[in-house]
Amino acid sequence: MRTLIIGSLALTLAACSPSVQMPEPLGLAYLAHKPIRLNVARVEVVKKYQSTSKPPHVENEFPVPPIAMIQQWVQDRLLPVGKSGYAVVTIEDASVVEVPLKGTKGLKGMVTVDQSEQYDARMSVKIEIFNEQGKPQGFANARAQGSRTVAENVTLGQRRKIWINMMEKMMNNLDSELDQNVRAYLGKSLL
Repeated sequence: MRTLIIGSLALTLAACSPSVQMPEPLGLAYLAHKPIRLNVARVEVVKKYQSTSKPPHVENEFPVPPIAMIQQWVQDRLLPVGKSGYAVVTIEDASVVEVPLKGTKGLKGMVTVDQSEQYDARMSVKIEIFNEQGKPQGFANARAQGSRTVAENVTLGQRRKIWINMMEKMMNNLDSELDQNVRAYLGKSLL
């Protein structure tokens, strides 16, 4: 009898728990755009943001950490085609913080699938142009942020897909803002 009650309760709980809706992959839309042609001889990347790798920071647990995504963006989108001068891309922020969320208590908590964690991510990038003597010629910057919660019943694989989707959306937003700001503020340094 006891086994029957526990089995019935387990079936009831399974029927009550909603299936996890996975986001559709966005992809990196900026890959379809032509590179931004800079009138500089080289592009340097400075990683001002340094992850602590200690909770609540979890960016290094992501399949592709935000800092690596930004570095890849620089390679994909900024093309040095000049003979002198240089660009410095400073990664000012590339963080993801995990915030534990409170679940439903008591008997109701046994049949409720709560959101268990929230992930708050930020990216901030600054692009500066310098002549060969190191004199600043202008700069442009951009920021992107995103936040996502995950249910307590998601698998690690599902969680990673959610993270990837969140990062792709942020990178697409960051690219759009950087493209607009580079053209607006660094127009003299474009070819």
